[in-house]
This record gives sequence, structure tokens and C-alpha cells, in this order.
Amino acid sequence: MPSILIGLAIGAICVAILARGIHNRRKGGGGCSCGGSCGSCGCSGLCHPQSHRDAAP
Repeated sequence: MPSILIGLAIGAICVAILARGIHNRRKGGGGCSCGGSCGSCGCSGLCHPQSHRDAAP
């Protein structure tokens, strides 16, 4: 019985983390950890891809 409760608690924590990530993504927040200064971040192209309008032909 205790192992079932521990498994349910871990599952609930995983679901909460995923739900928060989806919520942040829908609200426009990126998944990056650069603290808002994405210009100096080496991975800014991954979490803030250029739109088709901004891309050079």
C-alpha cells in the first residue's frame, strides 16, 4: 500500500510539472533559462525561432 501511495505522489508531481510547462508555453513564456536576455543566449534560436515573416528570403 505505501508503494502505491508513493507512486501516485510521484505521478502527481510529474503531471503538475508538465501542466505548468504547457501553461507557460501557451502564455508565451519560453522554456529557456536565460532570464529574459535571450540575445546573449547561445540557444535563443531553439526557444525563440524566427517567424516566416522575419526570415530573409
